[in-house]
Amino acid sequence: MACIRRAGAALLLVLAGSADARTLRALAAQQPPPEPVGEAPERDKDGGFGSKAAACGACKFAATGSCAMYKSCVCYATNAHFSVGGLPEPTDTAHFAWACGNEGGSKYEMCFPGVNELYEDTFGDKIDPNNLKCP
Repeated sequence: MACIRRAGAALLLVLAGSADARTLRALAAQQPPPEPVGEAPERDKDGGFGSKAAACGACKFAATGSCAMYKSCVCYATNAHFSVGGLPEPTDTAHFAWACGNEGGSKYEMCFPGVNELYEDTFGDKIDPNNLKCP
């Protein structure tokens, strides 16, 4: 008898879980991705960005066009050019890249420092509490 009760309880949990999954999928279908903020800067012919501001702008454009990135990305940028001993200095020394975190090391600098988290998002834009970008 106890086996039947356990099997019935397990079946109820499975059915309740699949109902929650359907509800979550339905809610996700109702929330379209937000429009990216700003313009996507052009990359240089070497594949990098010509300045820290351009790399930060690319990060902001990519991260504000996705709710997952919008809620989790803190933009950092670095110049990926490093001098190498014994080799001549190249003519193009600006090769900036961006990342959603500073895990790349101490050479990565925060793109939007000094953000007031109460009134601004991580990109320095004002937050409207009545019209959230990604609820």
